Amino acid sequence: MSQIRLKPHGGLKQWEIIMVEFPFVDLVQKKLRPALIISNDAFNKISNSVVVVQITSNLFSGFREYNIPLSDSDVIRYEGTLLMYQSIIKPYIIFTVDKRLIRRRIGLLKPEKIKEVKESMKRIFSID
Repeated sequence: MSQIRLKPHGGLKQWEIIMVEFPFVDLVQKKLRPALIISNDAFNKISNSVVVVQITSNLFSGFREYNIPLSDSDVIRYEGTLLMYQSIIKPYIIFTVDKRLIRRRIGLLKPEKIKEVKESMKRIFSID
């Protein structure tokens, strides 16, 4: 089976996990961090940015009642990507990322996990 070669920011999909260069507070150093794209495919196609939520391996951080556990088995990984660490999705930490800061595409969330993210966001934002 051949490896899927994806452009760094071509055809980004909603519910895709990406690796993004985040600047430290000093704005000089950067660190790769995972994030989950929540903006829809139509927006992602026309915009120079994507809307994402934070993913962290700090399992005990944030608001536990809204955090969504994430393991490697929750992700349809693209070929050649490394296993995901046990992490949490924080759907209440939302930000916009310029596509030029995206360094890798990891894979897509499985439908069951997408449902959990949506349910948590509905509770956070009182969306029906």
